[in-house]
Amino acid sequence: MNQILGILDAYAYKTLVWDIYVERVVSTREGRLANEQKIAAALPRAAVCLSELTRLSDNWGFVVGHGVTLADLYAAPIFACFMQTPESVPLMEGCEKLISWWQRFAIRNSMCRTQS
Repeated sequence: MNQILGILDAYAYKTLVWDIYVERVVSTREGRLANEQKIAAALPRAAVCLSELTRLSDNWGFVVGHGVTLADLYAAPIFACFMQTPESVPLMEGCEKLISWWQRFAIRNSMCRTQS
């Protein structure tokens, strides 16, 4: 779990949220043009992050383990943002464990109550 938290903290959060989601979704919402160079530069880093998160996650229904852990709680808001971007579709190809986790986690009551 610590390795997953480290990847989320050091790499995935900035890449998936700030470099992709904020540029693609928030910029548009605020009437600004997305910084396409910033997004393009983030895509290879995002692919590595997602690949490693997939490799390190298990098949028990959560990121790691049989129940909700800090890894799930940390990853969930990152994925809630990132999955709104069109870039998430091709980047998530081959990340079946993460896709399956996100599909189950996104419909949890606690997640549904925090969406605006």
